[in-house]
Order: sequence, then C-alpha cells, then structure tokens
Amino acid sequence: MVDKIRSKIPISADWVLKRIKEGKIVRLKNAIIEGDLDIEELDLPTKHVDRTKIQKQRGFKEDVGIIKSPINIINSEIKENTNFSNTAFSGDVWFEGAIFSEDAWFEGAIFSGDAWFEGATFSKNAWFDGTIFSRLAWFDGTKFEGDVLTFRDANFTHASSQEAACRKAKNVLEKNGDREEAGYHFYQEMEGKSKQKAWYFRYPEFIFIQLIFGYGVHPLRLMACWFLAATIFAISYYANGGILSKLPVSSLPKTYSYFIECFYFSIVTAVTPGYGKYELTSWVYQVIASIEAIFGTFMWAAFIATFARKYMK
Repeated sequence: MVDKIRSKIPISADWVLKRIKEGKIVRLKNAIIEGDLDIEELDLPTKHVDRTKIQKQRGFKEDVGIIKSPINIINSEIKENTNFSNTAFSGDVWFEGAIFSEDAWFEGAIFSGDAWFEGATFSKNAWFDGTIFSRLAWFDGTKFEGDVLTFRDANFTHASSQEAACRKAKNVLEKNGDREEAGYHFYQEMEGKSKQKAWYFRYPEFIFIQLIFGYGVHPLRLMACWFLAATIFAISYYANGGILSKLPVSSLPKTYSYFIECFYFSIVTAVTPGYGKYELTSWVYQVIASIEAIFGTFMWAAFIATFARKYMK
C-alpha cells in the first residue's frame, strides 16, 4: 500500500530515507520534512558511471547509489539540508513546488527520467555540478534565492533544458557578483540555444560565434584565433610570392626573410589595414588581402567587446 500524506503535517527525514532504502515510493504533498534529507546515510546498491576527466579531478564518484523509489514530493518543505549527490534516480523525479529551506546538493546525480523542479524554491545555495539530465529538466518558475547556483560540467540531453537552467544560474551569479561563473553559464546557455536552431544556422554559428568568438566570454581564445588566421594568410602570401617589398634588399635579414615579411604584411593588413612598404603581385592577392582586412576588423571589434564584457563590468 502506498503511503500518502495529504495534510501539511511534519514528516521525519528518516521516514523518507527508510522508504528509499526499501525501494518504496515516496509520495508527499503539503508536508514538512524535518531533519537532513541526506542520501549518503544509506547503503544503496551501486552502478558504475563513466565520468569525464574533469569530473574525476573534481572528485565525482564513478560508483553511484541507485534510487529505485519514485520520488514525488509536491508543495512540501524540506526544513534542513538536502543531499542527493552521486545518486542515480531510476525514474521521473518530482519536486514541483517544493521548498528547499537549506542548502541542496545534486552534484554528480543522474536523472534517468524527467526532473521536475517547476515552481520550487531554493532558499539557500544549490549545486548541480556534474549532474546528468538524461531527459527533460523542468525549472520553469523555480526561484533560487541563495548566492550559489551552478550547473558546471552538467550534461543536458535536451538543449532547451540546458538553456533554461543555465540562464537561471547566470542571473543568480551575476546578481551576486561572481562574473567568472556567470560567464561560464552564459556560454552554456547560448550553446543550448544554438543547438535548437536548424543546422544551416547552427553550424556557421558554431564556427564563427561559438568557436572563435566564444560568445564573448573567452578573449584569449579570440586572440589566439586572430594570430592563427594572420599566420594562415601569411603562408598564403609566402607560398607563391604574393607580395613585393619596397625596402632595400640590404636592410632585410637573410634567414626566413621573405616569410617574416609576409607575416608582418599579414599583421599590418589585419590591424590597420594598410600595405605599409609592400605591393601585391596580382589581383588574386588583392582579394585575399581585402578578405583579411575585413576579417581583421571584425576580430578586433569582437576582441574589444569581449574584453570589455569580461573585465570592465
């Protein structure tokens, strides 16, 4: 027989943990759960989960406890800490309208079914680091009132869930002044948004906006791409004698002199643009130089915007 608590009466966290240990359904509505809801107190059966290198470095367990009990905690309050770290939920999990009065940990957890946090309130901090959402994760109307909300290294099967969850984390972290983590979650939000677009929009955006521009949060990556592009253009000038120097031959170094000239010309074209003391040998290289000038102008504008966003807020 399934226990149903329909009136708002106190329920011991030990009662909830006991039912989870026995594999019985936990169905609570309008209840108050007293005590720490800490899954680490239980000796659950385990299964192996392959973690990424970063997740291993951060200490996420590869042997996680299996929760066979359906969890259905609706419009109820958990008075103390909640800890479901490094556990695997076998089915759908419902925390719709729940109130987490203290800190909540879901680090390294695996949601095999849908995860419903719709309308829930996290009064303190919430950690979803390394969490795997195998199906939909619902955070519509969820309130996060603490200083910390993180989905770092989390995996979302559905891009819409990634976008919504990371947007909430970004807003919380920006409000509390953690720009580094806010930038990380903004990147993940935009990646989730991009994944929902048609392929003919998604792939160009991946190359130019995500990979190179880094959604405005990776200035060093942008600078590295700029120098890489300048080098590639320099090689194209060098390969077939694309430039002529106006400098005296005696003033030039002997070793690798022509490539050094091509690289300098490439940098000048991308930055100013301007040919300096050089001439192009054909109209083909005029086209190439024009493309580099346009690309270089865009890259400098992108770098300035990225630098300002990351360091000058």
